[in-house]
Amino acid sequence: MNNDRDDRQHILGDLLAWVRQNESAGMEWFLDEGSAPVAETSTESVVEPSPKPSPEPDDPFLEICTQFIAQTLPLIESQPSPRPTGPASADKASLLAALKDEVLPCTACSLHETRNSTVFGAGNPDADVVFVGEAPGRDEDIQGEPFVGRSGKLLTKIMSAIGYGRDDVFICNILKCRPPNNRDPQADEVAACEPHLKRQLAILNPRVICCLGRVAAQTLLGTNVSLKRLRETVHFYEGIPVMATYHPAALLRNPNWKRETWNDVRKMRALVDALKSGES
Repeated sequence: MNNDRDDRQHILGDLLAWVRQNESAGMEWFLDEGSAPVAETSTESVVEPSPKPSPEPDDPFLEICTQFIAQTLPLIESQPSPRPTGPASADKASLLAALKDEVLPCTACSLHETRNSTVFGAGNPDADVVFVGEAPGRDEDIQGEPFVGRSGKLLTKIMSAIGYGRDDVFICNILKCRPPNNRDPQADEVAACEPHLKRQLAILNPRVICCLGRVAAQTLLGTNVSLKRLRETVHFYEGIPVMATYHPAALLRNPNWKRETWNDVRKMRALVDALKSGES
């Protein structure tokens, strides 16, 4: 990454413009399940909210985001274990397909006895961002795909608000099989499944990993630090920057966390863009 101060100031200038342009994009997913009801004309048509005006230059989030990027880029640059060199883009799809064939019949822990499907993960093999949840839920277990239930639909809207479709990112979980009654992953299950995740992330080699929820973040990072504190800064997994935010299922139960999540994902997108700019 280029360490030149002028280049970094240019990146931060682009960031401010991006934040201003995308402030109104968050409104649609704010008005989702768990929030104030939105008038519907049919099951397929939802009344669009009025666009929110762009923030003023003194919007506190602009300063927060600018400081975050300014502090984070040097932190990433100073890491003793930088982001590893992954396989060539052309090879990633075939490597993931081979790994998936290995993982689908896995019987390394007792969860295989109660699963309907192994949920390997899905998305773009060359994604800049990998979203990691804790484990499949009921809908995911039935369909064999990650984040396809109510929380998955909300995640899709959140990603769309920062310019990502599901085909732009990769989505997976700490565990590849559903724990009974959606309980938290147990230590032996994580130990059995983490080698799959490590190989998966080594192939994907994203610029940033975004952990969805406390369990995913604490498990991936091997810590008991609270999600509130984990959200405050960037962490590292095998040399890859990691950010954390609330799980979409938590937002359905607690809509008041949506503003914080919106800020988290905008900072994450800004970091990805800054890293890409610095590598060019």
